[in-house]
Amino acid sequence: MRFIREQLRPGSYSIDQIPGEYRRNGDVLAADVYRPAGVRRALPGWLVLHGLTAVGRKHEGLMGFARAMAASGAVVMVPDIPEWRQLHVAASVTVPTIRAAIHALAERADVQSDRVGIIGFSFGATQAIVAAADPGVQRILRGIAAWGGYHELHRLFRFGITGTHELDGRTYHIDPDPYGRWFMGGNYLTGIPGCEEYTASQDALLQLATAAGQRRVFAWDASFDPLKLELRGTLPREQQPMFDLFAPLTTQPIADRERAEFIAYELANAALRAEPLLDPAAAISALRVPTLVAHGRDDRLVPFSESVQLARALPPDALVNLTITALFAHSGGTQVGLSIYERGREGLRFVRLLDRIVDLI
Repeated sequence: MRFIREQLRPGSYSIDQIPGEYRRNGDVLAADVYRPAGVRRALPGWLVLHGLTAVGRKHEGLMGFARAMAASGAVVMVPDIPEWRQLHVAASVTVPTIRAAIHALAERADVQSDRVGIIGFSFGATQAIVAAADPGVQRILRGIAAWGGYHELHRLFRFGITGTHELDGRTYHIDPDPYGRWFMGGNYLTGIPGCEEYTASQDALLQLATAAGQRRVFAWDASFDPLKLELRGTLPREQQPMFDLFAPLTTQPIADRERAEFIAYELANAALRAEPLLDPAAAISALRVPTLVAHGRDDRLVPFSESVQLARALPPDALVNLTITALFAHSGGTQVGLSIYERGREGLRFVRLLDRIVDLI
């Protein structure tokens, strides 16, 4: 109830937001720490991981969530992950980053060291699971809440470019959030055979993704069309068709679906060659930490089917619960067409989900 009240009426509870830090391989990195004001006793601790976004831990939605989690009676630490703020996937830094941050949280005097968990959003959800397979992290964690994560990279990239995904023999299609394919291409385009010289296009896509994060505007908004045209005009003529596949104007659908499918497949291959840890399969099979998986049904950045597949792949003794909700997702499109009854039902489901998350630790 305290969580919900703080979410609905920010400032309902007095929350201390104080600077923190953690050390990763000799570097001192910043963090934000939230805790109920005036509470002297040690509390459970949550490490909250954001996804790939230019604003990082300063994302307004993430800050509101952290305050609400603190209101529920916890110390919440949101670490700065510079690589993720720069939209560089950098999967190789995931384990040392999360290990360092989780140790810093567990060692705080105001945290109960045996009641520490991770909440990961988006890319941070799957990477939390990858990190939790590390013995140095696993022995500290009491639970993981993975929200909006992915299970298999080829399916994720296919959805990001074409909007198509499948589950149990059924095919779904939704217009994907372009932000996904912008940072996918912005990291790995030059890894596709034949595209090694497409550095300018790769940089242009990363500029688009960065602009979307900084403007706090959904990437499918037509306000990005002038920037697309400007960036396209700086590219060599032979690179422009590839840029158009990743960043068409809002009025232009995918012209060549077969080519889009091929590029998505090759882009995922390039990503896995560069960052093998983007494949979470080995970590999933080794996971022994109680894990709750959640996803928004109308998610346009990562399809809900990825969390279903992720939950099914977890060892049976690790999976606590899988919840697919119609209320929240990475980007817009939720609650459209829901009746009052359906909204009430989904609200109850979400309250139960919150209860399960808090109960994890």
